[in-house]
Amino acid sequence: MATIILSLSTKSDKVTSQHEVMIRFFHGKHINQRTKTNVFVHPDYWDDAAQSIVIPKWRTLSKERKQLKDELQQKSERLATITSLVQSSFQEIDKGNVPNDWLKKLIHDFNFPAVTTTAKPKPKQKKSFFDWFELFLKTKNYPHGSTKSFRVVERALGRYQGYKRKRNKDFTLDIGTISKETIIDFFDYFRREHELAQKNPKLFEKLLRDYPAEITQKHKSPKITERGDNHIVNLQKKLKRFFLWLNKEGYSTNRPFDGVEIKAEKYGTPIILTLEERNKIADFDLSSKPHLERQRDVFIFQCLIGCRVGDLLKMTPDNVVNGQIEYIPRKTKDNKPVTAEVPLNDRATTILEKYRNVDLSPYKNKVNSNPLLPFISSQKYNEAIKEVFKMCGIDRMVTVLDPVSGEQTQRPFYEIASSHLARRTFVGLLYNQIQDPNLISSMSGHVEGSREFARYRKIEREAKKKAVDLIN
Repeated sequence: MATIILSLSTKSDKVTSQHEVMIRFFHGKHINQRTKTNVFVHPDYWDDAAQSIVIPKWRTLSKERKQLKDELQQKSERLATITSLVQSSFQEIDKGNVPNDWLKKLIHDFNFPAVTTTAKPKPKQKKSFFDWFELFLKTKNYPHGSTKSFRVVERALGRYQGYKRKRNKDFTLDIGTISKETIIDFFDYFRREHELAQKNPKLFEKLLRDYPAEITQKHKSPKITERGDNHIVNLQKKLKRFFLWLNKEGYSTNRPFDGVEIKAEKYGTPIILTLEERNKIADFDLSSKPHLERQRDVFIFQCLIGCRVGDLLKMTPDNVVNGQIEYIPRKTKDNKPVTAEVPLNDRATTILEKYRNVDLSPYKNKVNSNPLLPFISSQKYNEAIKEVFKMCGIDRMVTVLDPVSGEQTQRPFYEIASSHLARRTFVGLLYNQIQDPNLISSMSGHVEGSREFARYRKIEREAKKKAVDLIN
């Protein structure tokens, strides 16, 4: 059975704040295609659950309201036409030989029908470095989180080019001429960018307007912070992946990363709650602080199902199926969708029952109009977690790696507590019981063969050593 899903792109237009509607088509196990519709809408007028545009029902219509309502109606009708086109076209094609670009080409031809003309074609302009980068991201269609990381590289390169033009106005990044020396110089710049920004405030004020350090920049005076080795290594790998794609697709024979050493990222052993600490938090009396009690319950539930906070945000009662949570992790849904299935134990079921008849409408958000639990914003959630830990006395000193210096440092547990700790705790506690990465990943949503589990094996070794020490 064919399935069509409409959703909003996570990327918004900087001027209008509108998001493009994306269409995904499923059929059986072998057909899973996704593309853009060229229909844009503001999230306030999109119903994610209904996968449709919301037409406001205003009692009185001003000129502006009528114009907006007509515009939304036209877009809604266009989406209906696109959906109908996809369904009818699929009926006419060979189901066993569907091209990988079938959906993309179908929608493109609908939006941009061929026009016969005798006019002379305009000479093609040479693509800029950033045009190639855009084509790379569009072609690869990475998950949202990965795309954000690539955008960090893209904007940093934009600032680098602007900085270099301070001394050489003709300096331009080009995929064919970028050398090994350019790559090394860029990452040296990236490492020292926070210092350069302090020395050249006026220049970087402009550069940060054009290429912000954060895509969701809320600060009136944006600042560039110092970066650690892991951050730089991660971006090196991403930029190298871009050049390897250029080589593979035949767009360029230039290999500027040849001879460039990329060090391995350094991560410590995952810090997790012990079962006793988790249960202490779960059973602690927070009735005097109901707002913290609610977020504590959300955190414990996350510890019991191991999802990412972004997936938790989107969960509704429909995700509870036959005594278990079922969802498609956001890190896999844009590539090869895999459903994570997590049986609910008694503690998890008790939390759901606690909020079953509670009005959760105050916790609605742009991506979820029917939340499963009283989840607040990610930032406030993390702040609440730290406060809960402190109140519950979870203050043992833990060893963490400083993200900038890479050196080990000791901090109280409550200072480093966050939503991702719930996911690590879920995986770590399970791994202590069953050293089966494939079984655990089927519940946690890790991709098969994830290197993440190599870090949990350190926990296993430490547990074995402690056990052996008992018979000294």
